[in-house]
Order: sequence, then structure tokens, then C-alpha cells
Amino acid sequence: MTFLVRRTEISDEDAVSALLLKSYEVLLSEAYSAEILERALPLMTKAQPALLSSGTYFAAETGAQQIVGVGGWTRHSPTGQNETAVNGNIRHFGTDPDHTGQGIGRALMQRCIEGARAAGLKELNCYSTLNGEGFYQACGFRTVEPFEISLPGGVQFPSIRMTLALDTT
Repeated sequence: MTFLVRRTEISDEDAVSALLLKSYEVLLSEAYSAEILERALPLMTKAQPALLSSGTYFAAETGAQQIVGVGGWTRHSPTGQNETAVNGNIRHFGTDPDHTGQGIGRALMQRCIEGARAAGLKELNCYSTLNGEGFYQACGFRTVEPFEISLPGGVQFPSIRMTLALDTT
């Protein structure tokens, strides 16, 4: 399958939300209980307009203009942790479960790494899902520690904090 990676726009909001819901419902069920997902998915699968219009959030799109993957980076941490002028954070990655293993996630990650380096960042942080750790390790991230993400409504979502040092020389 061929796909194109492009910057997202506000007009992608519904398609990105639909993709995140499909991706997370299927792929996260391998690592999380139904109870956690029932409470967390409504909070995690809404596209964020500020992220969509940031210029650092991307969609992988097929020739038929179907979004099959999304992901990006920002200087702002979704947790407020480890935020510095030279530190960025991987944000809201997801791949259509019907299209995993086809290089979509890697292409999105490469675009993020290149952009973060060009912006002068020295490190990227990632708060990986429990079953996403292998993907991020394959992209060069190092596991730092288990990390509970506090979502609205008192939902505690287990994740893994990971980092990637960026060589900007």
C-alpha cells in the first residue's frame, strides 16, 4: 500500500477522531482491561484542534484520501512533565488496525524526528501505551519508567515513559 504523509488541518478533526477510536479500541484491547478502556477511550480518542493546526501533527493518507495513521510532536507535554526549551513530546499516535505493519507508524515517526531535530530539540519524550513500547523501541526510544497518566474524571491510565536523544549536529 502506498501512502502520503501530510500535515493535518482542522478539517481533519472527524476523520482523525474516527481513526483514533478504531485504532485504540482494537489495538489497546490487547493490553488493557475493558473497564479501563471504557473509561479512557472517550477521553483519548478525540482529535485535538490545537494539535491538528500545530504544523507538527501529521496524517498518513492513502491515494483514496483515507487517513490510515496519525501522529505528531509538540514542545508542550500532555502531562506537564519534562518540559523544557529543548525537549519535545510525541503526541496522539494511532494506526488503522487494518494497516499495521506497513510502515505507516515509522513514516510518521520519521517525520516527527526530522521536524524536532530541525527545531533544535535535543530530546523527545513519549508516553507509550503498554503494548506500544516495542514500536517506540524499534524507532530508537529508550524505556525510562512506568508512568500513570491522570485523565479527567480520575481515570488513571498506565503507560511507559520513554525518551529519544536527538543528535542535532
